[in-house]
Amino acid sequence: MNNKSVYNFSFFHSQFKTIPASLISLSCLCITLTSCGTQTKSITLTSGSHGSGYQKISEQIRESAREVGILNLQDNYNSQGSLENLDRLLKGESDFALLQLDVASKAMKEGKVQAVMVLANEYIHIVTRNDAAEKSIANLAGKPIAMGLERSGVYFTSKRILSAIDLEIKEVRSSLDQAFTQLRNGDVEALVYVGPLAANQKMKTELAKDNQLELRGLKENVTNYLTLNFPESYQKATISQGGYRIFPAEPSQDLPTISTATALVTRPDVDRKTVALLSWSIISTARQYAQFYPELAHAEDPRVYLSKGLLHIHPGTVQALEYGDPRDAWLRYLQNNKPLQAASIMLISTTTIGFILRWWRKRKSAEIVKNSRQSIVELRSLMEKSPQQALESVEQLRQQHRLMLIDNAVTPEVYEQLERMTRVLADQCRTWQKRQDRKFSQNTLKLIDEWQVMLRKEPQVGLQQINQVEQQFKKMLLANEVDIETYILIKQLILILIMCFVPQTILTDNEVKTDELIN
Repeated sequence: MNNKSVYNFSFFHSQFKTIPASLISLSCLCITLTSCGTQTKSITLTSGSHGSGYQKISEQIRESAREVGILNLQDNYNSQGSLENLDRLLKGESDFALLQLDVASKAMKEGKVQAVMVLANEYIHIVTRNDAAEKSIANLAGKPIAMGLERSGVYFTSKRILSAIDLEIKEVRSSLDQAFTQLRNGDVEALVYVGPLAANQKMKTELAKDNQLELRGLKENVTNYLTLNFPESYQKATISQGGYRIFPAEPSQDLPTISTATALVTRPDVDRKTVALLSWSIISTARQYAQFYPELAHAEDPRVYLSKGLLHIHPGTVQALEYGDPRDAWLRYLQNNKPLQAASIMLISTTTIGFILRWWRKRKSAEIVKNSRQSIVELRSLMEKSPQQALESVEQLRQQHRLMLIDNAVTPEVYEQLERMTRVLADQCRTWQKRQDRKFSQNTLKLIDEWQVMLRKEPQVGLQQINQVEQQFKKMLLANEVDIETYILIKQLILILIMCFVPQTILTDNEVKTDELIN
């Protein structure tokens, strides 16, 4: 129970002591009638086929929903995977769906779906026979490769990888069971699988069975291309040595690859309270998802990981992340403490005081945080374009909240709510800024290499291109898209390149002097 819950209960308990005994007996009848009218809300989820990683995650979500006590989550769909799940969600055949984040990204940007939680990281696995001559997927040109079923996320990601490396192959669309049979029989040269590490029973069984099959990694140029061009979908990852078999180890060494998040998503029109309840059920049982998402095992605040990398979040999830359990603290206490239920129902049913107090507290809190919530929504939309500017604004907002607390303009409880609202966004801004800085650095190094080649071959043309790029960086500086330190560093690098590779005669012809460059 959090501090707010303790505070609310202490207040209620002090009021309970003053309730006349004659009214407590009346409340017993009220609690009985109220309990009879309680109904469990049914919602639907589409996940994956039997034995798949998605099916296991779905079972855990249903268990979390049962712990909430007022959600009945049903998963009656035997799906091929993410593409089929997305189609069912958009058609209204289910309320929630498990999707790969790369599959959901386009629909999220178009506002058709919104994220609820990140529940796992899915790794790209490439499996070949141990005796295969081709040791890299880039050497499989023209060969048959099992790429998953047509409506699966495996097929979507496989197509994107093959497109990235411009590789023409023979597509074989088959389930994972069929793909392993085809691989062992020599009908395909490799298979691609996307899923959490060691979560799919078929993958574990086949790779642990013998040493005839072997996992392959992706080359660095492929992982760089995908993470730089689709930063909202992919991140670099590693399949650790011995992750699927201890002896002999499989894989035999750490394999570089990429991963995409497993996201629980819903439509914007799904009831906000329902989404908040399901979100809270996952947050409150976060460590039970560590089997799919190991970082949750020792996380101080699981909400940071459960919302990591998500930009288009459903308002119900935002409510659960910021405020915790959407049910009132005193109501949760009553549900678990039968002796006090009679008194609480009496107070609510015989007078309107309980309802008025609850309404007044919510209204007051909503008024206090209204402006901050609006600012956070605006900053969240700014984050993708300019994470540094968004982070600075978030920190300024947090400082304003601290000053409000010092001046007693807000209570500690309201300040705690405001801090939770901004802390998650600040962490997301830092993550996005790191990705942007990494991409900027890599692009700059690539640009420098291109300049060196051009200056060696055609120094006159290279000097003109460098001048154009310098003007672009100057405009970026004025637009606050790069900081002054970065601009100075670029200027220094340009000076070094010109001094090293451009003859003095060309500098003179272009009316450029070395001492002027230094100044």
